[in-house]
Amino acid sequence: MSTMLKPAAMAKIAVIGLKKYRPQIISIIHEMNVIQLEPLSKEVDSLLLKEHESDLHKQISDQLLRIRGLLNSLPPSPILEKSKFSSIEELIKTLKSMDIDKIIASLERQKEGILTTIKETENNLKLLEEFSFFPEDLKLLHLSFARSYFGRITLEKFPEFKKTLESNGGPIILYSQTQNNFMYFVLVIPPNFPSNILASAVSLYGVHLETVPKLEGKTRDIIHSQKNLHADLHSQLKLINNQLSEISKANYTFLKGAEEELEIENQKLEVIEDLGVTNDAFALEGWIPRSKIEDLKIAFERYSKGTLLYELETKDNPPTLLVNPKRFKVFESFVRFYSLPSGNEFDPTLIFGLIFPIFYGLMIGDVGYGLVILLVSLWVIRRVQDRKRNLTIMPKFLRNFAKTILRPSQMVKLAKAMIPGCIIAIILGFCFDLYFGFHLNAYLFSFLNNFGLNLPADGALLNPIGTFGLRKLLLISGYIGLGMVSFGLVLGILNSMRERNIKHIISKVGWLLFGWGIALVGLAMINHVNINPMQNIQGAGYFALLFGGIGLMFYGEGIRALMELPSIISHILSYTRIVGILLASVILAHVIDFIFLKSLDNSIAFSILGIMILLIGHIFNIIIGVFEPGIQGARLIYVEFFSKFYHGAGRPFKPFGNKRRFTSYEDNIKMFKK
Repeated sequence: MSTMLKPAAMAKIAVIGLKKYRPQIISIIHEMNVIQLEPLSKEVDSLLLKEHESDLHKQISDQLLRIRGLLNSLPPSPILEKSKFSSIEELIKTLKSMDIDKIIASLERQKEGILTTIKETENNLKLLEEFSFFPEDLKLLHLSFARSYFGRITLEKFPEFKKTLESNGGPIILYSQTQNNFMYFVLVIPPNFPSNILASAVSLYGVHLETVPKLEGKTRDIIHSQKNLHADLHSQLKLINNQLSEISKANYTFLKGAEEELEIENQKLEVIEDLGVTNDAFALEGWIPRSKIEDLKIAFERYSKGTLLYELETKDNPPTLLVNPKRFKVFESFVRFYSLPSGNEFDPTLIFGLIFPIFYGLMIGDVGYGLVILLVSLWVIRRVQDRKRNLTIMPKFLRNFAKTILRPSQMVKLAKAMIPGCIIAIILGFCFDLYFGFHLNAYLFSFLNNFGLNLPADGALLNPIGTFGLRKLLLISGYIGLGMVSFGLVLGILNSMRERNIKHIISKVGWLLFGWGIALVGLAMINHVNINPMQNIQGAGYFALLFGGIGLMFYGEGIRALMELPSIISHILSYTRIVGILLASVILAHVIDFIFLKSLDNSIAFSILGIMILLIGHIFNIIIGVFEPGIQGARLIYVEFFSKFYHGAGRPFKPFGNKRRFTSYEDNIKMFKK
């Protein structure tokens, strides 16, 4: 089987070297990002020691926490260049010499205080503008023996609320005013009034109460002074933000680089301290793609002579690293959604990437729909991935609807996966003569026939809703089903051969023979061929396949295989849903177009209604065309194809290392080098 259908070949390795070379070795491993580190085997681990946290590790952790706090306080600034550091010790020394913590902390405290006051001022303004009808000085409401509130209640409930309070010898309502079907009032509550009665009345009648703010003066004057205070506070806030921005411009690039470098070195030290060691040596184990072993050996030889790397014999299932051509990587997400392949089985990404667009395009089968979905897919890629925010061709409600279903990154992957399917849909739509359900090829073909091409006069190379075309498409879908199921069983046989599971091999051969036997018998009956085994050697062959397959299945899987016999038939016939979804889309488009054309023969009002039905109907059909063919196409591959050979349950390959964004690393082991 081609290596294109296999994950990257992995090897479990052990690295043994001198203890003094540990920092260099871990730096090499981190920068090359090719080894997934694993715990040492119990036998080896029992012979080795663990080391305690070093002083350097503690310093790195402390500085990392400090820098993250500074970055959280500073507004982001553009990263001007990648940072370079000669050593981790030099970086820590530089960080310790930085003296911006107190300045930033002071500005942050001032900023928090101003923001709190701004919020309080805005609340006061909102409250006082609602109760500006209160004519007296607010100082009158600041009573030592009573509590004062501003209140709001719906107009129809106010009399009942007031009556409830008065019946209990309750609070005094001083002033009230009606605004927008609400009653606004000032409430003074005497000290002896029961709190539970007030709380019940407030809850029962939906009253909103707010404490009168501790301000003095008439409401109009206070509103004016609060607005001035609000403006002054914003000026102060702007000044502080400007100071923080200046500090950020001068330090942000360095701090982001230092954060990344410290984070990397912290990860390295965590690994170093987790390694098994003796007085003079260390050891580590991990998984690595076989193609990277030689590169790693060369790096070890260059920077840490005497370090040994050798492969371990193991029966453990390796982690999975998918390796597919660049254009097919987008389909890896679809395979992961089902289950990641284990390290030793086939990677079906390439098959999925070839088959899914064909299914998708065949289920759409319309030039207009395919073109619209293609343009929308390209728009999504440009807007989300390329960040072309000025492209707003899609209606807002559709954008919001899409966001509720998928994250932006998922939208891009889905759009890229649909593009080849849309191209196939356009090609097939031309063959079917479908342009939003309309038939336009006849005009082109009549012109081309003047040159002796003899193209169909009706414009359809294959009419999906005609008797002949429908029969052809159903037959083609049946052949696709037989081919996909057979291919899945062949891959299952190869998997079983690799696992040396003889019974599974025999069982899957039996399924394959039975499936072909059913298909051949079915085709013979459709074509009215005599399949009586006593009269026709061909019929005898068909039944030999059927019963031979059943026998092999029974030998391999026992009675369970006989109970599942109908499943092979249903899996093959399930592929006819491709034609069913195509027909549903075509018929719906025809109905929409028929209503539109009929409306043109009536009044202007009916014509406008027909145009609206045309637009809304086709938009609805396009939305269905985005999701239904995708879901059903993926389902046919997941259920009817993957089930024949694919186990999944793999664990992803997670190499130790990070991609540097803010720092450069010209020499892979300069850090830690003594």
